[in-house]
Amino acid sequence: MKNNRKLAAMILGCMIYAATVNAQPGMSVDATQMYTTFKFMDSQGTALNSEYKGLFCGGYGASFRFVSAGGFMLQVRAGMRKVGATMVYDNMSYRWDLQYADGRLGLGYMYTGSEDIKPYLYVSGYFGYLVRGYQTINNEDFDLCDKKAINNIDYGVIANPGVQFELSKLSSVYIEFSYLMGLANIDKDASQKASNIGYGLTVGYQYKFGK
Repeated sequence: MKNNRKLAAMILGCMIYAATVNAQPGMSVDATQMYTTFKFMDSQGTALNSEYKGLFCGGYGASFRFVSAGGFMLQVRAGMRKVGATMVYDNMSYRWDLQYADGRLGLGYMYTGSEDIKPYLYVSGYFGYLVRGYQTINNEDFDLCDKKAINNIDYGVIANPGVQFELSKLSSVYIEFSYLMGLANIDKDASQKASNIGYGLTVGYQYKFGK
């Protein structure tokens, strides 16, 4: 197990080095619209995913992106995002509104053969901390953070295919899709499992630092 961890760390280190050596750095700001919901399994092992309906939620962030001459990408991002879901059960209406502060580290590849349009794909690991959370049952609101009714920590992976459009040598805009898959159980009841999932569209602007 230790050898496997060392090997994984070495591979990750080599990928980060390949993505940053002789790379042009850029700072980005972005805004995201996501369709989010929960993946849920009860204590009997029954998946109840179809009972939950999604919500459209916003997010924003800032990041540093490094792209090497060979196209290897490294992106470090920090931001805020909202997630949630709704459900109707036994004539009761439920709604969850959660807000996370999260950080991401992503690795990927950008096609640099074109000067104007550059498609790319990267995968990020993310770590989120719940800063605000409410559950509404019919018309009554409950503060989930105050009641400690949900785990504060969320983590998982996000896959991002996108396209970057060059405006000049030092600036660009990009559009990317995302699929967020939470790996953490955010349910306080350990016999059940609830995790965040979502699909998003991000629009961003990047300023590149001259070399």
